[in-house]
Amino acid sequence: MEERRLYGEGRLINELLNKMQLMEEAAGGWAAVYKDVASGRFWMKCYTTAGEQSSGGYELLIRLPLPTTEELITVAIESPFEDEAVAAVMRLLDEEALEQKNFRHVLVQQLEDKEFESISSDKKQRIRKIITLTSLADPMNKREIKGKTVAQLKADVAYFEDVSEKALLLLDRL
Repeated sequence: MEERRLYGEGRLINELLNKMQLMEEAAGGWAAVYKDVASGRFWMKCYTTAGEQSSGGYELLIRLPLPTTEELITVAIESPFEDEAVAAVMRLLDEEALEQKNFRHVLVQQLEDKEFESISSDKKQRIRKIITLTSLADPMNKREIKGKTVAQLKADVAYFEDVSEKALLLLDRL
């Protein structure tokens, strides 16, 4: 796997930021762009709303340009670093909540394509964790309902029910 795209562990993030130059800060410090002077790469530090607790969210450091939905899913499944995998999941949840980006059907499809018989118990545990963190097996509609027609609401409900059924089958296969 190539270089890391995300960090989700506070200690690592602080170590990296100490070696970087702050370029721009926005949203009262909730987001900032840094430059890694050694490599010339830009990174964004932000807090997700998905992990929002009393602490104010889950801190992420993401290499720019921002990873696509497919790249985030690959990182979540394949990264050897636990904090990077969790950070990818948190980013997916944030993009779903804030930008209405759909990832669930793509994630389920990638997981369905896995040969569970030939993967390690650690990888199986990672998949269970991804399903849990994303609430993939929960059939509840997580999309905005205000201003939608009955047909649109029914389509949203069907989408989440379909994903949930597939996720439950995946858990059975694990």
